[in-house]
Amino acid sequence: MADAPPYEFNMAKGYAVVAFNPSLGDCRWGEIEAAGTEIKEKLVALDRPTFMLDLTRLEFMGSSVVALIVRLWKATQEKDGDMVVVNSSSMIGEVLEIAGLTRVWKIVETHEEAEAVLGVKKFTPASPMAIFFLAVLGWVTAAGALLFVVAPRKELLQLDPQTAKTLALTCGGVAIIAGLVSVVRDRGVWRLLGILLAIIAAGVTTAEALGRVPNF
Repeated sequence: MADAPPYEFNMAKGYAVVAFNPSLGDCRWGEIEAAGTEIKEKLVALDRPTFMLDLTRLEFMGSSVVALIVRLWKATQEKDGDMVVVNSSSMIGEVLEIAGLTRVWKIVETHEEAEAVLGVKKFTPASPMAIFFLAVLGWVTAAGALLFVVAPRKELLQLDPQTAKTLALTCGGVAIIAGLVSVVRDRGVWRLLGILLAIIAAGVTTAEALGRVPNF
């Protein structure tokens, strides 16, 4: 078999990506069959073999490669899976059309189109302003929760204990939510701050809810 791998197999966003490399065209029939067996085993091991087949790297495609794709497609159909073909080459497209496969398979030109066909939801990163606002909201409400916990004990505010407790739990809940959202959506230092915020807010809120806050 050629030195370069004939294909690449990766998982992304809940679906598989199978990319055929140009070296696949230099393989003998038996080698293509072996590659097909490897790919098929990886696909059928998935609960529902949904995958994107990337043909954009191929320079030409013979009948043996077409037969390989048909084999993979049938394997996914048997497990109620789905396949989307990505192809931007007019030559490869002509081969698929002559074989009558353009009427059977879902064929698009880009990965973005393929993800849309597969129903993959695009993740839109939060803007820097939204990240900053969420962090400020989280830390302010965490500080508010701590204030309403301490206030009745130090007589800093004219609040009865029950009102102070309600406000502390409300602010703590908002801070926990803000922290968890940061953990899920943000990256780097903002994510670490989100983890720290969620831990602190959860600790203060839990202690107040259980009445285990020590007297200061």
